[in-house]
Amino acid sequence: MKVVKPCCKNLLLNSSLTILFFSILLQFPLSANNIVFSSTVNNTADIRVSQPEPDRNIITSQNTGNSKSNTNDNNQNQIGQEQTSKISLQDEEKNEKTSEAPQASQEEVNQLSEEADEELPQQPVVEIHPACGQNVQGNVKLTSNLICKSDGLIVGANNTTIDMNGFSIKGPGPDSNKVGIMIGGQHNVTVSGNGIITGFQSGIYLSGSTDVFAHDINTNDNKVAFYVTGGDNAEITNNMINHNTIGVALHSSDSADIKYNQLSQNRLSGVTLINTANSLINGNNILNTTNGIFLDTQSSLNHIDFNNVFNNVLDINNANNLPININNNDYANNNCVTSLPSGLCIGR
Repeated sequence: MKVVKPCCKNLLLNSSLTILFFSILLQFPLSANNIVFSSTVNNTADIRVSQPEPDRNIITSQNTGNSKSNTNDNNQNQIGQEQTSKISLQDEEKNEKTSEAPQASQEEVNQLSEEADEELPQQPVVEIHPACGQNVQGNVKLTSNLICKSDGLIVGANNTTIDMNGFSIKGPGPDSNKVGIMIGGQHNVTVSGNGIITGFQSGIYLSGSTDVFAHDINTNDNKVAFYVTGGDNAEITNNMINHNTIGVALHSSDSADIKYNQLSQNRLSGVTLINTANSLINGNNILNTTNGIFLDTQSSLNHIDFNNVFNNVLDINNANNLPININNNDYANNNCVTSLPSGLCIGR
C-alpha cells in the first residue's frame, strides 16, 4: 500500500477541485453561479507480480551398495527379504487391530468438534479511538468530538468501519485543503453512526476505492460534502447534506447508489455527475439550489427516478439540454417542475 504524503495529497486535491470548479463555469449556462467541477484522477493499474515457481525438492533413492563378492550380495539379499517379511507381518497385525477398534459415529465427531470450539477463547474486537490526522483501520469508534486543524481521519486499510457514535469531526473551514474522512484506494469501508462532518474542503473524499458505504451522516458547511472520484460501488444513503457548495459529486466513477438523502441549500448543485456511468439516483429530496441534479455529456447509462426535486433554479439538467437518447440516461417518476430538456418531470 502506497502512503500518500500530506503535502502531495493536498496538492492533488487542490488541483483536482480547482480544475473541477473552472470546468463548472463552462458547463452551466443558467447563471454565473452554476458550477460543475472535474478533477484529475490517477487510475492506478493493478500490477501483477509473477510468482516464481516453487523449488522442486525431489528426493531420489537408489542402490548404492558396493559389493565385493557374490557371497556378500546373496547374504545382503537374504537379510533384506527377511526384513521385508517381518515388516509385512507387522503391518497385517496393525490393520487387524485397527479394524477391531470401535469407530466413532458422525454425531459423536460433530459433538466433540463443537465442544472443542467452545473451549477456544474468543478473540476480542479491538476498537480504535482516533485523534485528528490519524491513519486508522479495523473498527474505529469516536468517543469525543474532533476539532481538527488539518485532516480528520485517513483510512489506511481494507475492511475498515468508522462509527461516528453521535460525535462530530470539525475542520478548519471549507476554503481549506483539508478532508474530513479520506478513503484512498481501499475496499469495503463503512462510515456511519449519526455523526457530523463540517468545515472541510471535502467532507468524505473517496478516491480509487470500491464498496464504500456512507449512511446516517450529517455533512454541512463543506465545499463538497461527498466527493467520489475513480470509485466503484459507492453507496451514499440516508444522509443529511445541507449548506455545502455541492452536495454529492461523482467523477469518473461507476455503479454508485445515491439514495434516500435529504439535500438542501447546497449552493451550486445537489447531485453532480461527471463522466460517470451505471449509477442510481433514487428517492432523494433535493431543494433550494441552482441545479438540483446535473449530469454532463460524458455521463451515461445512469438511472434517475423517484426523486423530489423542488424550488431549485433548475430541477433536473441533462448536460445543458442534451437529448437523453444521446448519453442514454434514464429519467422516470421524478417530482419536479423544470428540466433541460423538458419532459423529465412527471406530467411535463
